[in-house]
Amino acid sequence: MTKVVDSSKPIYSIYITCCLGLFLSTLDTGIINLALNTFSIDFGVSLKYIGLSVTLYLLFLIIFLVPGGWLGDFWGQKIALIAGFVLFGLTSLIAGFSESANQLIIARCGQGIGAALLQANCLGLAGLQSCKQKIRLNSFIMLAISLGPILGPSFGGVILKLWGWQFLFLINVPLCIVGCFFSLKITKAVNTLKRETFDLKGMILFFMMLVACVSLIYSDNLNLLLIEKNFIGISTLFIFFIFLRIESKCSNPFFPVKLLFISSIRYVSIGSLIFGLTAGIIFSASPLLFIREAGYPIDYIGLICTAAPIGVILSVFGRKVINSSCNKIILIYALPLMLFAFALLFFVSFNISIFNYVIAALCYGLGGGLFQGSLIQIAMDQKKDKQSTIGGLLRLFQNGGIIIGSACSLMLLEAKISPLENISTYQKLWGITFSVLSIMFVYSYVSLFRIKK
Repeated sequence: MTKVVDSSKPIYSIYITCCLGLFLSTLDTGIINLALNTFSIDFGVSLKYIGLSVTLYLLFLIIFLVPGGWLGDFWGQKIALIAGFVLFGLTSLIAGFSESANQLIIARCGQGIGAALLQANCLGLAGLQSCKQKIRLNSFIMLAISLGPILGPSFGGVILKLWGWQFLFLINVPLCIVGCFFSLKITKAVNTLKRETFDLKGMILFFMMLVACVSLIYSDNLNLLLIEKNFIGISTLFIFFIFLRIESKCSNPFFPVKLLFISSIRYVSIGSLIFGLTAGIIFSASPLLFIREAGYPIDYIGLICTAAPIGVILSVFGRKVINSSCNKIILIYALPLMLFAFALLFFVSFNISIFNYVIAALCYGLGGGLFQGSLIQIAMDQKKDKQSTIGGLLRLFQNGGIIIGSACSLMLLEAKISPLENISTYQKLWGITFSVLSIMFVYSYVSLFRIKK
């Protein structure tokens, strides 16, 4: 039976746990990027190989978000969060004392699983609070999610210069101990201990698909033949359909297929995907834009590209000023600001300047922050016994969107063409993104009206 905590009780432990878990898991997404060259030299491996420490962290984070949320709903958010902090801290310790590239990469995979447990269950824990506390927690959650990506590269550079790459990981250990301490102080009333039949078939099929997908992604490194790739691909597709059939009939499925049939949950999932998609596009294309067209120093470009994350932080304070319902915030402020940002980038592509870009990026960050905060708020008002699973779905779709957006924009911009054609390619990219957001606006109007009704 799910219980909501009384708003009169102090919940400082929940605030600290949620913020620390989300901050740590997003901070480590990019904190080691500046150290990749150092890893390559120290371990005597190529940059491409050591780059697996970044990609596999993200891959395992995305894959284990929904299972991590499922475990939180099955065993309780308190237990899942403690497990997340312990796993994240332990693998950070192993990574800090790594003596080979393989050991570092394996430790990063463990960090990704721990990060998935933290992200899904921090959102799930927040969703079990009273209405008043959920609104307060939403602001802190948005700050934690926004500060991680901003501080990651800059904080990583300072640590790398002063103490060495080992401390990029070892600094997580005391923070994880603090997280465990405050997780233990959380009252049992917020745990959703719903003992149902364990979905063993779903879990086995899920991990079979996991192994198959990882094998396909890194087939070149594994030296797989074409016939072997085709066999794995066809087998994965066959297992996927069996998996969907089993999960749609299970009362307590490992993957929440039935949840996506609920209009409000389907909306926040698609909204998270679109937000991640646009974030992936703007964050991957912006540095290339200034490197190719302006030739600014890399540290200067990094400073310029913080405009969008700063806009996300400003959205936390903007939400308090607006003080409207989630539906109005999305339709009147969030999506129009995001549309304005990409429309501005589209029209100034042939005359891009720092001023134009910063205005567009700030508007995007402000609108995107309002959009993401509203999606989280809507998700918190859904099924109480599935809060961690829903939180995992949101982070899954958002991170998946970031990867898709980054891959698509880089694929579109990687061609070596003349400067004039290059600028036209950027304009095409901004135009496509504007069109996607326009469709999302129409879908939002229809869906939010239906949800309200």
